[in-house]
Amino acid sequence: NTTMSIPLSGTIQVTPLPDILEHLRQTKATGTLTVRAGDIVKSVYLKGGQIVFAASTDSGDRLGETLVKCCNLSRGNLDRALALFNKSAGLKKLGAILVENGFVTPKDLFTGLKTQVKEIIYGLFLWSEGDYRFEQRLPADVIQLQISILDLIAEIIERIKRES
Repeated sequence: NTTMSIPLSGTIQVTPLPDILEHLRQTKATGTLTVRAGDIVKSVYLKGGQIVFAASTDSGDRLGETLVKCCNLSRGNLDRALALFNKSAGLKKLGAILVENGFVTPKDLFTGLKTQVKEIIYGLFLWSEGDYRFEQRLPADVIQLQISILDLIAEIIERIKRES
């Protein structure tokens, strides 16, 4: 099994996302993979070749939306938490506000975060075009979840088969 070499930036039309992630896994890369299509930017954070977190500017990928879908967070409680989040001027993370106010349990928050990361990456797999760049730096405040790239890719392939 030879390690392929891929450019650290380019387009996903030329270098497909699964190839990029597999290369980063094999080389045990630590850093941020950013993929941009139009106005939407999605970032995948890796440590030692494993996905630890992901972020997205797509409103459908927001943590609150994910928690409403997967973890029994009511729309009203999300609105209340967002109001508190806006009051804190972003000094407090939304997840912390949700847990502190009893809107979700820490376990639900963890499940929600993991689901959010998977949804962001699943969405990326559906993109037919975009520009990517990998940088060997990780934001200091990134939450680390440890998600297996191999398991995730297998899960995404199954889901794409089911939904097509």
